[in-house]
Amino acid sequence: MVLYRKYRPKNFSQVVGQEHVTQTLQGALKTGSVAHAYLFTGPRGTGKTTIARLLAKAVNCDSQTHDACGVCSFCKDSEEGRALDLIEIDAASNRGIEEIRALREGARFASARGKHKIYIIDECHQLTKEASNALLKTLEEPPAKTLFILATTEPSKVLPTISSRTQRFDFKKLSSEQIVAKLQNISFTEKIDIDKNILLLIAEQSEGSLRDAESNLSKLVAFRGNKIDEEAVKEILGFIPENIFFDFFQMVKDKKSSEAVSLINNLYESGLDLDNFIKGLLGYTRKILVARASSSNLNRANSNEKIQALAASFDSKYISRLFGSFMRAQQEMKISPIPQLPLEIAVVELCEEQFVKL
Repeated sequence: MVLYRKYRPKNFSQVVGQEHVTQTLQGALKTGSVAHAYLFTGPRGTGKTTIARLLAKAVNCDSQTHDACGVCSFCKDSEEGRALDLIEIDAASNRGIEEIRALREGARFASARGKHKIYIIDECHQLTKEASNALLKTLEEPPAKTLFILATTEPSKVLPTISSRTQRFDFKKLSSEQIVAKLQNISFTEKIDIDKNILLLIAEQSEGSLRDAESNLSKLVAFRGNKIDEEAVKEILGFIPENIFFDFFQMVKDKKSSEAVSLINNLYESGLDLDNFIKGLLGYTRKILVARASSSNLNRANSNEKIQALAASFDSKYISRLFGSFMRAQQEMKISPIPQLPLEIAVVELCEEQFVKL
């Protein structure tokens, strides 16, 4: 069961977050002021391609409203992937000049239904320089009733001349609360027995990507069926309990380098992805930094006291050193013949430094 496909929004009202995008597009649809080209930018799994498809449906929908009706022939054809006037191009695998030349040639012909012909170009930053220049020519003199929607996770790599000829929308990462709410609705509909705290773990690990969260929930259902506990999350998703991070930092604080190195080795031998562990260390270090800088609420109230204790032990300079050491170890791990070695060296060095507040 692929949940993110099954529960993909069928109209703008079902989209989670990105209100600044959906409301503006609906306003343009109402007033008949849809641009000839859009650029959707933002992290993966935040709805760029989904909203591009919704805009395509709404533009050609027989209902001629500000949203897709879902029942006309174009809406149905789009959902089934057989709409002749909706062409999707994955620039990651179709990035050359020939593909864009074919696009330009096809754009010259009228749409099959007498409305708009729509091109969605995903990961457009991966187009070659020659292909980008060819696309630019089309955007400079767009054919009548043709709509281009470009999507990218790396807008800095898109030609500035292309960006300037589009209407740009920057998509934001979703909050954990937004993701949990969507996962709760899915769980209720699918009769999945799962605690809200476990959904929060899934949401936090997805780092703002609803698609990743839905995919991870699918994995858990495939593994454990419709009753999911925290143990399944740890085993399947590689989730690391927060107490592991606290224990690690406590060892560093107490200068117990041998115990910290043993912990790293035990985690590695258990099959844990060390890159995920370092990401977790960086996240936990940030919590310590925030706790030291202010008394603002942390995501996990039950961890607040422990984090505050660590924040009271480390000075600001040492916290900065923690960030630098972990990020350097993360980079060095990619080329190290012994994956855990860079992190082990970083830990030994950190334990030798003076960090305790006096």
